[in-house]
Amino acid sequence: MDKKLLFTLLFMLLSSYSFSQSGVSVGDKAPDPTIDEWVKGTPVTSFEEGKVYVVEFWGTWCGPCIENIPHLSNLQKEYSADGLTIIGVATHEFDGREALDKFMKERGNEMEYTVAYDGDLSMEIKWDTGVKNEEQFRLPLSFIIDRDGYVVFVGHPSDEKFDSALEEILGK
Repeated sequence: MDKKLLFTLLFMLLSSYSFSQSGVSVGDKAPDPTIDEWVKGTPVTSFEEGKVYVVEFWGTWCGPCIENIPHLSNLQKEYSADGLTIIGVATHEFDGREALDKFMKERGNEMEYTVAYDGDLSMEIKWDTGVKNEEQFRLPLSFIIDRDGYVVFVGHPSDEKFDSALEEILGK
């Protein structure tokens, strides 16, 4: 069976599974990251009290995800001293880890934040909101976690509400 066809079937199966789950929503305590491999930066195994996190699910094949890299990098640089940690979680890679490795070799220096690989999709499935309304996009999909470990934003990182929610949490 063709590798892409197999991945597509697996993706459809996992997507239908994730649609049946409640996922992570605004107001929920953020579950600890379950990451296969940390690719760049310091691994985050739990969300520390007093710190702010952005968890963004993205893919190397996703145009809007790639367009958002400079914005996330700028936020990481600007707010790092305020306790912000951004984690880009690569998921749904059709060509597996090789695609991510190639992307990181070519453009990884543009990503000035932590990058992880969710090869088995376990974190994406656990966190997925199931695209419950038309305002949400599957990828990129960002979660902002406040200093107490609660999710305060779920949505597209280019949404103006993303920046305002982040600035509010950071006290800016």
